[in-house]
Amino acid sequence: MFNRRKMKIFCSVSVVFAILASCSPETDQAYLPFSLSKSAKSTYNSVRAFVVATNPPVVPLSTNGRYIVDSNNNRFKLKAVNWYGASDTRQVVGGLDKQPISHIISLIQEWGFNSVRLPFSNIMLHDANIVPNEYVAANPQFFGKTALQIYDETVAALTAAGIVVVLNNHTTFSEWCCGFDYNGQWYHTGSSFAYNQTPEMWKADWVFLVNRYKNNKLVAAADLRNEVRTQRFNDTHLPNSPNWGWNNIDDWRKAAQEAGNDILRANPDLVIVVEGINWWGAIPILGSGERPHLKPVRDLQVHIRNVNKLVYAAHNYGFIGPKHNGDDGTSGGNIKYKDMDLNTFRNTITDEWGYVTDPDAVTTAPVWVSEFGASPGETNPADREWLKRLVDYLIEKDLDFAFWPLNGEDEWGLVTSDWSQTKRGNWRDEHMDRLLAFNGKTGSVAYVDHLTKIGFNGVDDNVSTIDNDWLSGANKGTCPDGERLLGLSRDQRALCSDTKYGKLWHADRAINVQAVYETTTRYHGTGDWAGGFTKYECPNDYYVAGATKHSWGTSGILCAHSKVPLANSCRTIWFDRGDSRSSQRGGDWAPGSYKGQCADTEYVAGVAQRDGGGAALLCCSSPLSGELPLVYKAKNLSHRTGFAEGDAWVVTTADHWADHIIYGPYDRGRWGTGNKRAVFRMLVDVTNANNDKIVTIDVYDGQEVLARRDVYRNEFVGPGQYTNFSLDFNIAPDKADRPMEVRAWWFDTSYVKTENVTIQNR
Repeated sequence: MFNRRKMKIFCSVSVVFAILASCSPETDQAYLPFSLSKSAKSTYNSVRAFVVATNPPVVPLSTNGRYIVDSNNNRFKLKAVNWYGASDTRQVVGGLDKQPISHIISLIQEWGFNSVRLPFSNIMLHDANIVPNEYVAANPQFFGKTALQIYDETVAALTAAGIVVVLNNHTTFSEWCCGFDYNGQWYHTGSSFAYNQTPEMWKADWVFLVNRYKNNKLVAAADLRNEVRTQRFNDTHLPNSPNWGWNNIDDWRKAAQEAGNDILRANPDLVIVVEGINWWGAIPILGSGERPHLKPVRDLQVHIRNVNKLVYAAHNYGFIGPKHNGDDGTSGGNIKYKDMDLNTFRNTITDEWGYVTDPDAVTTAPVWVSEFGASPGETNPADREWLKRLVDYLIEKDLDFAFWPLNGEDEWGLVTSDWSQTKRGNWRDEHMDRLLAFNGKTGSVAYVDHLTKIGFNGVDDNVSTIDNDWLSGANKGTCPDGERLLGLSRDQRALCSDTKYGKLWHADRAINVQAVYETTTRYHGTGDWAGGFTKYECPNDYYVAGATKHSWGTSGILCAHSKVPLANSCRTIWFDRGDSRSSQRGGDWAPGSYKGQCADTEYVAGVAQRDGGGAALLCCSSPLSGELPLVYKAKNLSHRTGFAEGDAWVVTTADHWADHIIYGPYDRGRWGTGNKRAVFRMLVDVTNANNDKIVTIDVYDGQEVLARRDVYRNEFVGPGQYTNFSLDFNIAPDKADRPMEVRAWWFDTSYVKTENVTIQNR
């Protein structure tokens, strides 16, 4: 958390002298971790008997667009509280010396929280010393245990009550967070007296811990690191700053990706929580510095091997600001969040992290505001207004949250100092109550398209569970499992998506690599679709799911086997001399570089390059079996006359006037591209009268008629007998996303019935 004490964040006046002086589940048992002791299981059972169990989600959790969802795709909102202590000097959660753990958990439930963010320190995991009895005096069952064993007991007790646990790596050392110390980053080395933790040690600690709780499915998420920020370099007071995307040891994005992937290899069920950068640059007294939070995500998203397991996190407190470290003595002149006017505050936090939940973007993901808080004794109107505004924002944006803290020994805590009851009767109650009562989106979450931006110029960017080096000696960009590459830029950036057809990768997970030398076979019957350029082309029923760069440039493609047959109606898109984009999805995903992008209803079957830069894409029509055939009945389409009789449309001369019998459904992209057929299944009551025109049928794309025919009485096979009337038409790739309609006009006085209209490939 943010340091609220006299020694403010990063520095104090004493730092000046220091710098001058030195430049050097399904069943109860499913919630139990496999490694718990008998006493931990006893704690589990006693807690479960004592508290009124919270209704747990159907785990494991994952994400869908901007929401966290359970395994039934129902939204699960993290309404969490921070319960600290295991990362602090005592190395056990607070309150165990005051009240039985079962009573503390009942207070968590009384407030209405469904989850707990549970901080730990790295040193705590390795400390073999027995915790002093006085630290756990109200829980004698914990006597004689190490800090890690008591952490086990805490996890077991929470999950026994149906409460979701988010493991949070808060600190390296067991000490109060978050000053200008050795805990700012996930590693610290070069010290002659402090604990030295390498990045490899940090990642190994995470794998150790997630394996420890692997069988406890309510341990649902791993919050990789708390408040990444500038820290002390080696044993000096010089600042060592984190970065985002520099591909070095201080690159937090790189570290988070590596740790997240290691965790998911060990336990693919866990959600990975990545906080933004809480401060980078120099400590304020030395020069500039700022609090970027999740702003760098706009340009470089975190890429982990299971894209539906990523949640971003951010913190907000009134007493700090974008360039204010919390101490007026060292950061004066910079505005705090609580001193902003309403519009500035909302615009600032939206720019810092709120934008991530915006839909239909490469950045779209859940955001968990995993720390915020205020003192119940606060009298400053600006502090009170700040909390109101933040809660308003959390409700309006329907964001997941975690209050800091639960702890009774903390001025800001939600329980009394003796941990006997909830702390009520103060100004915070109004805001906490309305925040906890607001559920926001509930129930099933509609599936949304996923967009992924990758870059492989000088680095690997693998968003797939493919772990093997599928093209040695090259930098590789790999789309998430099942997503297809839709766009490529000259400077080796790419856009992937599952739009329109969902995940395409076949269950056999077969891949094919075409690289360095031109593919000799023209699989798609296109001939030399990029004359004079080196072409890499996938076999039939394979789609491009990745690309590579050698030192001299674009050098190959990864082809993934499709789970459905792929059509072979293809065209060439050139982007060697300018942008050529058939879709605007993803925005400008490669600013400053020419890029090509196929239509949303297409897939990339090949890439052409010359002089090292991508130059052309072979864009082919949509999967044949991805959507079609589609059968439209009365409940799916509209009509302007007549009535719906069951699933059919009916008109009679006695009741209706000549107009559309049917029109709609305005589907965009579902029909794909290429040669199609619309089949109208209709009947008429009389066929031996005059050979009048009964109906006119057509297919319309919102701008032009693609096919039309008139249907006369003698074309029906007999009175009251269904007859199929077909219209053949073609959808060009650049028109696939128009609002497609099938329409029928009624002209005669007969009884006419249309059972359905089928759209199929031809």
